[in-house]
Amino acid sequence: MMAAIDIRSGRGDRESWPGDAPRTVIQGDLTIIGDLQTDGHIEIDGRVIGNVNGRSVTIGKNGQVEGSILADTITIFGVAVGPVQANKVRIGNSAQVVGNIFHNELTVEPGAYHEGRRPWRPNIERKPIFER
Repeated sequence: MMAAIDIRSGRGDRESWPGDAPRTVIQGDLTIIGDLQTDGHIEIDGRVIGNVNGRSVTIGKNGQVEGSILADTITIFGVAVGPVQANKVRIGNSAQVVGNIFHNELTVEPGAYHEGRRPWRPNIERKPIFER
């Protein structure tokens, strides 16, 4: 059975980002099996096997996500295997993305690897993975 982690503001060792949204960091030595959901920002430098849903999601050079990613803004420098959905998507030069990228605005840097389609969407609406 998969676990689900609901990250809420005001707890843990998060710092505030603009707009007072919480920031959550998944460090390089951490593997999470289960879904992540937050109204804030997620930085992934470790490994997530499950779906990720947040205001913004950044996958660092050493980060990996195996599952769908849904956010207002997504930046990928590491590995993403599964569908990516956001209004703004940036695929960095070290990124490896296997899966469709649903976007309103897409930037792909030279050197990035992408296997999948890149369908444009007028507006991606972020919905909760599970109800609170």
